[in-house]
Amino acid sequence: MTADGLSLPTIVPILPLAYPLLLPGTVVPFPADGDWQRALAEDVLSGNGYVGVIQTVEPDPGLSAEPAVFAVGCLGLLEVGRSENPDEFLVGGVVRFRVLERLDPVRGYAMARIDCSEFLADQTEIEEGLPFWALRDIVRRRVEKLQPDFDFEVVERMAGTEIATALAHALPFSPLERQALMEVRRLGELEDTLLQLMAGPGMSRFEAPPLRIC
Repeated sequence: MTADGLSLPTIVPILPLAYPLLLPGTVVPFPADGDWQRALAEDVLSGNGYVGVIQTVEPDPGLSAEPAVFAVGCLGLLEVGRSENPDEFLVGGVVRFRVLERLDPVRGYAMARIDCSEFLADQTEIEEGLPFWALRDIVRRRVEKLQPDFDFEVVERMAGTEIATALAHALPFSPLERQALMEVRRLGELEDTLLQLMAGPGMSRFEAPPLRIC
């Protein structure tokens, strides 16, 4: 199976993260604080570099290597972080996947058989660009309140999925609501889905915590 010329694995280590949400075209930090996280990072970096990042069902899953997770996640490439801390890593989102089967754990971390076939258009959409003008305007207006001297060229350079992720985690969404973004049929639907969530009962973009982009 391939996406944009990449050979994609069908069996991967699973990295459960409560947040931030990893989408194709975005990068999230991965602190390897425990034995199983360090074992996972070691094995992934010595292998093909791929790890399956899936959001946990609970907002605070504790330290378990196998908490309850959703069925759709994002395949990512793991790399050493830019800090001097050897236990900090980065994961770059490549393409979404669906879990077909949970497998026996390896060295304390979860494994799964996955299928990316229904999401192979992710890479094409990322390359073609996802402008998401409405979301960018919301980000601009919110950041202006907090950082009036902010260089907004940074926002213009952000991928559409980065804009969506930044808003999804600045707003008080539940894990289920954030997962709705992960499971859109096409990435191009992220803007409409996010706007619908923001307009939901009890949600006000003006009541949300301020959004800071560094």
